[in-house]
Amino acid sequence: MFTCVLLCMAMAAMISCVNVQNESYTHEKTNPSDTLLNEKIEYYRHLYPEIAFLILQCGDEFIADMITLEMVLGSQPRIMDYENPPEIREDLMYVRVERIRIMLESHMPSASLFKVDTTSGNQEYVCVLSINLREVAADSIHATSHLLDLPQDVIQKIPQDMQLPPNDYLAFVIDHEVYHCLKSMYVGPQLMSYKELWGGYNHFLNEQGADVYALGMHIKTRGEVSLFAKNILRIRGMALYNADPDHLTCKALKQLLNVPIDDITKMSAYEIFDLANSIKDSQLSGHDAYMQYLASAVQAMKEIGMAEHVSEDLHNKLKDIQADPEQVRNLVTNARRCLIELSGDELEL
Repeated sequence: MFTCVLLCMAMAAMISCVNVQNESYTHEKTNPSDTLLNEKIEYYRHLYPEIAFLILQCGDEFIADMITLEMVLGSQPRIMDYENPPEIREDLMYVRVERIRIMLESHMPSASLFKVDTTSGNQEYVCVLSINLREVAADSIHATSHLLDLPQDVIQKIPQDMQLPPNDYLAFVIDHEVYHCLKSMYVGPQLMSYKELWGGYNHFLNEQGADVYALGMHIKTRGEVSLFAKNILRIRGMALYNADPDHLTCKALKQLLNVPIDDITKMSAYEIFDLANSIKDSQLSGHDAYMQYLASAVQAMKEIGMAEHVSEDLHNKLKDIQADPEQVRNLVTNARRCLIELSGDELEL
C-alpha cells in the first residue's frame, strides 16, 4: 500500500527530494544551511537514538528518494501523530502522506512521526521532516517572509536589523518541527473527538509548545534573549495579520521569557521540552476556551482589516459563540503594537 502512495506522490508533485539523516544515508553538503541542518539532525539523532530522522527537501532526485523513503518506512508504517484504531489506520496513512506532498509543494515545514517494522534492525520510530532550505534560509528576506506571510514589498520595508537572520531562523524551524515528533512520541498522539474544530484546538496547543521549545533552544544556545528572539515574539504577535490565529503564540513565548536566562541555559534539551509542554498546557482551560478565543480572534481580525480572510466555513462554525470584548481589545492592541515594534511607522499593510 505505502509503495503505491509514494508513487502517487511522485507523479503528482514531481518535486522534492529526501535527505535521510541516519547512519546509512548521508548526502554531502557544503553550504552553511546544509551544514547547520546536518549538525542539528546529528544532534537529535544522538539525543534520541530510538528515532530515525528523515529530511525532505525540494530537489531533482524525487523518484530515487521516494524509493529510499519507502525502504526506511517499510510496507506498513503507522502514524503516531493521531490516535488511529485499526479500522481507519490505512485511511490515515493516505491522508498523512498526501499532507507531506502538499507541504513539499508549498515549501512549508512539516513533521510526521511513524512507527515502522524493525525486522531489518532499524529504529522503530521515524520522524519525517519537510524543510526547504532555499525557502526558509536563503537570506533574511526569505526567513522573515517565511514566518510573516505578507507581500514581498511589505517585508522589504522592515528594517534589516529587525529581519530574521537566516541561520537563526533555520535552527528555530528545525527545533520547532522536531518538537512535533517528540510530542507525539513522548506525550502522545492527538486523541479522536467529534467536537467542532478539534483539530484546530490541538494544532493551536501544539504550536504553543513547538514555538516555546524552539525559542528555548535558541536562548540555551545563545545565552541571551537576542534580537532574533524578540522579533520572533513580535512576528508571532502579528499572526492575526496573517489570518492565522492558531499561530498566535506570543503569550506562551512571554511565559518562556519570564524564566531567568541562566536557568534556561543550564537546562538540558529534555528539560526545555518539559518546560515547553508545561507552558503549552497552561494556555487554555479546554476546548470551550479555544472556541471562545477563536471567536474573539475572528472579531479582532475584522477590526484590523483582515475580515476578507476569514472563511465562511469558520464563520458558520462560530456563529453561536460570542466574542469576548475585552479579549478582542487585547488581541487588537497586541497585534498593532507588534506591527509598530517590528517596523516603526513606515510599514503600511
